[in-house]
Amino acid sequence: MLEVLIRLSRKPGEEVSQRQLADDLTLTSSGTTRLIDRMEEADMVRRVPSPDDRRSVLVEPTDHGRTLFLQAAAVHSRVVERYFVTPVARDDYRRLTGALGDINEALRDATD
Repeated sequence: MLEVLIRLSRKPGEEVSQRQLADDLTLTSSGTTRLIDRMEEADMVRRVPSPDDRRSVLVEPTDHGRTLFLQAAAVHSRVVERYFVTPVARDDYRRLTGALGDINEALRDATD
């Protein structure tokens, strides 16, 4: 569920198609439908009809979903700081972030 909220937060003010979420999350259409059903029941997201394609359903976060995402992001940030940033010496941290940046760039190049 958090991953859906993360995907929706990357496009604030925009809905994301349920099909795009399925592709991004590598879930089947039915798996995505069940996930969005549960999230809709929990008032995290709402479905809206696509203005461009009557067959397509768009998903957007509710205010409650945005609040939950912000709370989760704050906890995540504190955990990362405590266990991954603070214990690492500054020079090691620079090398680590540089190496991770190199890996990210290589992955980006591989998918282009």
